[in-house]
Amino acid sequence: MSGIGRYFCPVGMFRLKNKQFEHHADTGGTTGRYQSAYKTGGKEKEIGILAITFTGTPIADNEPAVLALEELTGYDIKLEFLLNSAYEDQLNTRMAAGNLPALVVITGKTASVINYCRAGAFWDITDEYKKYPNLAKANEIVMNNISIDGRIYGIYRARPLGRNGISYRKDWLENLGLEEPKTMDDLYNVLKAFTYNDPDGNNVNDTYGMTWCKYYGPLDQISVALGAPNKWKVEDDGTFVPDFDTPEYMEAMKYMRKLYEEGLINRDYAALETSDWTKDFQNGKSGVHIDVSDQAWRFQKKFIEMGMDDDIVWVMGMPEGPFGKRILPTSGHTGFVAISKAGAPTEEDMRDALNFLDLCNTKEAQNILNFGVEGIHYDLTEEGYVKRRQFDQDPMEGFNQFMTNVVDGLLLMEEMTPVQKRREEVILENIPYCVANPAEPLTSNTYANKGAQLDQMITDARNQFIAGQLDEAGFKAVVQEWYAQGGKQICEEYAEAYRAAHGN
Repeated sequence: MSGIGRYFCPVGMFRLKNKQFEHHADTGGTTGRYQSAYKTGGKEKEIGILAITFTGTPIADNEPAVLALEELTGYDIKLEFLLNSAYEDQLNTRMAAGNLPALVVITGKTASVINYCRAGAFWDITDEYKKYPNLAKANEIVMNNISIDGRIYGIYRARPLGRNGISYRKDWLENLGLEEPKTMDDLYNVLKAFTYNDPDGNNVNDTYGMTWCKYYGPLDQISVALGAPNKWKVEDDGTFVPDFDTPEYMEAMKYMRKLYEEGLINRDYAALETSDWTKDFQNGKSGVHIDVSDQAWRFQKKFIEMGMDDDIVWVMGMPEGPFGKRILPTSGHTGFVAISKAGAPTEEDMRDALNFLDLCNTKEAQNILNFGVEGIHYDLTEEGYVKRRQFDQDPMEGFNQFMTNVVDGLLLMEEMTPVQKRREEVILENIPYCVANPAEPLTSNTYANKGAQLDQMITDARNQFIAGQLDEAGFKAVVQEWYAQGGKQICEEYAEAYRAAHGN
């Protein structure tokens, strides 16, 4: 594992029950490290965890938040992180080698994950997880969404269904005398104005509308807003049609192509890593960011830290399209935490891992995972609100990537800024307009075997169409090739699974 959490803390001692930590000032004077004086002596059970880092400097395993969670749960936690931009590829390599710890963050039901679950690389916990008081409270619909062949292989990482949205430069909008976009045509006009009308007022042509990257989430949000299905459409006769073989999807691609041709988005988006996605917005080069709505506060927080105003960024849901307001939801989760048979080879090991996840869903553990340790990572105001401390580098980065939070209502509250309050409103406003993916809980053997390459075929074709390298006929030819190389079987298998699930 790389990276030691860095933070400022006065020299001194603090104690968490049986564990004692001593701060040793580094030579720089503004950073430090904590060392545990507590030795396990075989008393604690060990739990290995593989999770995601977005920065490459994740939380260190001797960081106070980790030590606090160890004290609370009684487990000796061994953390490992892989960089998000390469996570799936490296996870595939680790699964193939059988080189996994007990708990593994699974980002989604990729073809390889499905195959390894079916092959027995991960424990089937369908008949086990409800034996644990907190895990038993997991939402059954969301558990169904992460299921494979009707079986459960992990505990979902909970996320709000209506979480997606648009962060934008509120000050730029006001500088140009524009209003928040109500329609997708309005959004286009805002992007154009942000590109050509000098929204930052510096008399230099150095801004553009919106940043994309190789992650396809923003493109899918635009497609659904303009009327395309959420991945799949179910016809009246029960047949399944992929989103990219619908007229609405084609119209959405034409909308995106227009943004590309007019320079309203970055030309290098198909090669831009997710780790670099937010930089242009944060550096004042672009003014719109389509992603999860929480990103608005992250941007605003950075601007405040840079000494800028506290009302620069605002957030909204997707504007109305030609078929009304349509929102691409999350699935209620962002993947799940699975239990590897390589890292937990016996049933006792598997149950120990479930017990750890259950303990992580207590009120105390959820707050450690979310906020850290009081007096080190945050303070409580007189009103009882959490006030996070500021660090040059987040000492807890990646720590929340293995939390599941399947029990609602346990977290301490932060005193919200206006943009944070607006984000909560957007999440609730989105819910009635969320468009479900009918194939979310279904599995297809052909997709399990060929899905990755078939998905890439369509992703490449969409990017080529947007860049003007492929015309409409060329894209449709790729779609027909998709059907020929296994897509037809995927449609049929989803239809069969759908009929079985609905008793038809």
